[in-house]
Amino acid sequence: MQKLLREKFLRKSISAFFPVLNEENTVARLTQDLLRILSLNFEHYEVIIVNDGSTDKTKEIADELCRQNSGYVRVIHHNRSKGYANALKAGFAAAQYDLTFFTDGDYQFDMNDLHHALSWIDENEIVVGYRQNRKDAKHRLWLSRGYNLLVRILFGLRLKDIDCSFKLFKRSALEKIGTIESNDYFVDTEIMVKAKKQGLKIKEIGVSHLARTSGVSKVKMKHVFVTLYEIGRFWKKLNLDANSKP
Repeated sequence: MQKLLREKFLRKSISAFFPVLNEENTVARLTQDLLRILSLNFEHYEVIIVNDGSTDKTKEIADELCRQNSGYVRVIHHNRSKGYANALKAGFAAAQYDLTFFTDGDYQFDMNDLHHALSWIDENEIVVGYRQNRKDAKHRLWLSRGYNLLVRILFGLRLKDIDCSFKLFKRSALEKIGTIESNDYFVDTEIMVKAKKQGLKIKEIGVSHLARTSGVSKVKMKHVFVTLYEIGRFWKKLNLDANSKP
């Protein structure tokens, strides 16, 4: 299987990135696992670590990973935390290869599932994951289900898990999606709504969800209210744009 994948993608290249904020216990393991998987499938590849203003040892570990894997690992440092959306935007802007993959830095996904995602990307423009057997608290699960239902009703976006941070894009898809406006956790929804509006072919696959073994979630209750506000603002903008067309 791995040999076939390597032959299939040999003439392509990939950038994989992830944002981190105080994830000193996962940044090295995630980087090394991504390097292992990408090297099996691609001739040209890179891992980009977006350090969003960490105050623990994440910065030093990331710099050492870059030194040890020169030419394959790059690091972007924010002097202060600019938020999840801006960390993603920095990663997308830095990615230079044919395919772009992103995940989160807390290592709650099995990176071996990237093999599965790669097997679908030729015939699709975006491959997105949905979390199977989620290892989150019950209130997080209920909030997620409610949010996905709301997005489905307002935007007609029939994805099981809009905020799953396991997404693979062709460069042409990102170019069609265009500028990302969000500065908060609405960013995943914005990206996928714009992808749907552009008529991009999207494949959704199940991915293994792992329990967090260190660090803490960066999502707070205030982010829920901000995201709800962003949903309303974005929905209104889409409708205004649609009504203004002749």
